Amino acid sequence: MTAESEHLRNSYANHGQAWLHPLLRSVALRHGMIMSAAMTLAGVLDYAINVLAGRWLAPVEYGIFVCVAAILQVLTYLAISIRNVVAFYTANLSAQSDSFRQVGAFVQRAWRWAWEWGLMATAPVVLISPFLARLLRLPNPRPLWAAAPVVGLLFMRAITDGALQGMQAFAGFGVVQVSQSLLRLLFAAGLIWLGWQAAGAIAALPLAMAVVLVPAMRYLRPYFQDKSQVAARPVSWHYSSYTLLGLAAFGVMANLDALCVKRFFSPRLAGDYAPVVTLAKISLFVPLAVGIILLPKAVQRQATGRDPRPILLLSLAGALAPGLFLTVFYFLFPGYVVKFIFTDAYANPGIVLGLASLAASLYAGLNIWLNYALSLERPAFIYALVGVLVGQAAGMFLFGRESLVHMALVMVSAGALGNLAGFFTGWYGMPARGVVRTELAGP
Repeated sequence: MTAESEHLRNSYANHGQAWLHPLLRSVALRHGMIMSAAMTLAGVLDYAINVLAGRWLAPVEYGIFVCVAAILQVLTYLAISIRNVVAFYTANLSAQSDSFRQVGAFVQRAWRWAWEWGLMATAPVVLISPFLARLLRLPNPRPLWAAAPVVGLLFMRAITDGALQGMQAFAGFGVVQVSQSLLRLLFAAGLIWLGWQAAGAIAALPLAMAVVLVPAMRYLRPYFQDKSQVAARPVSWHYSSYTLLGLAAFGVMANLDALCVKRFFSPRLAGDYAPVVTLAKISLFVPLAVGIILLPKAVQRQATGRDPRPILLLSLAGALAPGLFLTVFYFLFPGYVVKFIFTDAYANPGIVLGLASLAASLYAGLNIWLNYALSLERPAFIYALVGVLVGQAAGMFLFGRESLVHMALVMVSAGALGNLAGFFTGWYGMPARGVVRTELAGP
């Protein structure tokens, strides 16, 4: 341990509980409130789409919708990895002199990259849709084709959202997210009403994403118009690769249950499980907003030699508390909740609903540990998360193919192990000073 690290460690220990006092009065808390409100409202609107689909579609059609939505969630987390890389570099560049020109050059280069790779990635998704439809026992590939445009749009939105996040323009970021969710709800209602069934409910997402790309670009227009010809900051592919790995592992872990149920259980049972997926995901509304705040704040504190752990503690508390509270309610009234929200067309999930919600609450903690690890460039947690995912997948295959209760217990166990891994890999050790490495040009 260096003398500098020892000095910093002793300084942190001397502060003790005084960690949180200035933080609670800081701009970080204000930003957290803005993003929490925006992401909660966006989550409520997205939740309303699931309720609308659950009430207007037959259970089998709703099962199809939830299955494809789970695939889109995994793709979304892959795109969030791009967003996080953009946010990480934008946050670093924003703290430097001549930040406007530096950020402008970086964003413009990233935007060109997103167009090229977004178009190239969409075509294979269209081609493999018939095969994937057979694998998931869908009646036809139309729902997957309806979802295909999301792939290219995710690349482009990752750049605009990442730039807004990195610059801490959280008001604009929140407006974009809420607008997308509201438009998605309106499009879904109209397309289902027109008789497009599950495919219509799915097509609402790419339509909404395309529309809100316009205001997102308007927020960043000064950066796109800058023609100063500053060399764009190169991106570390090492950092990008483990960011992608971590977000992919988290996305698969949080959505694997919906895919497994659709693959191994009957269409009717998969339809009855769909409300469980929808209700459990409520536990991720606030944590996603907290993670968005955590990353650039922790990056800035690292760059200035300040301890980022106070923000980590607040983030964990804000992420875990809502889900754990909701879990208790689900354990007490599972049948009533499903009947009240989704009508009596769906079976009483019993203890499965509470267990799935508990697992989602623990996943919320994983999201915080993941963003913390990415902000401080600590890939150890990401490798541990991949190991937990492998264990969860094996457990669901061995024990969850015939029992939803056993599958949910495997999910809870994986969530608990992941949080323990986060503590042991993330809490100890000093943050490295300086800025991110620059190995190869990109994105």
